[in-house]
Amino acid sequence: LPVFLILLIIITISASRVLAQVKISSSSAVQVQASVGQFYLSLWGYASPFASISLTFDGVFMRATVADEKGNFIISQVLIKAGFTNFCLDAIDFKRLGESYTCFSIPPATNSVTMKDIFLPPTLGLSRTTINVGGKATAFGYTMPGAKVTLHLNQKLLTTYANSDGYYEFTLQNLAVGTYTLYSTANYQQKESLVPTKKLQLEALSTEKQISQQVTKTVGNWWDQLLRFLRNWLWNPLWLVIPIIILIIILIR
Repeated sequence: LPVFLILLIIITISASRVLAQVKISSSSAVQVQASVGQFYLSLWGYASPFASISLTFDGVFMRATVADEKGNFIISQVLIKAGFTNFCLDAIDFKRLGESYTCFSIPPATNSVTMKDIFLPPTLGLSRTTINVGGKATAFGYTMPGAKVTLHLNQKLLTTYANSDGYYEFTLQNLAVGTYTLYSTANYQQKESLVPTKKLQLEALSTEKQISQQVTKTVGNWWDQLLRFLRNWLWNPLWLVIPIIILIIILIR
């Protein structure tokens, strides 16, 4: 009995202390202050009509917007810290056919930063990233309506004009064996677009490489099917029933 009383007293004292701490914490005024920056970054420019545009810094999302029907966009009043030097704009056209990703480097910020008249590169997508020799692929995307678009294909330049919706496309064929780096730029009302930071790759395969890739793909498919069969086979409940049946038959005999 004395032991029980001692334990009861200890529990009562501990509970009183906890309640007192909770009461003090709840009655105390807590002030929290946070700051993510002291300056502002504001961006004005144009891309393609209704493009989705996101602003990132060191891979961290900061703000997003959508261009209007004329391709104009505004991202304003984004808090930045002193010394802010680089950011990226990722634009995806409204049909999600292509993308343009462009990074900027500016002098370290000592005040708020405003950048105007930013002409983002056309979005760019590919119907396929590998073709056989003699095959073809289509490069397409969006930019400002009526803009002159230049597709950079290694050292080769192809040009066309975007239609009234801003859409453009190129047919790529008769390419020699090799890997090609692609990106597109545009000229709109005598202003050149920026050059995208990220570029696409297109590979034209030789006959030997085509055969090698096809064999590798076929063997890979066979191997996957074999593994799937073995996995299903080993987990089949019959493998537990059959030995039991055999054992029963042996015992009966």
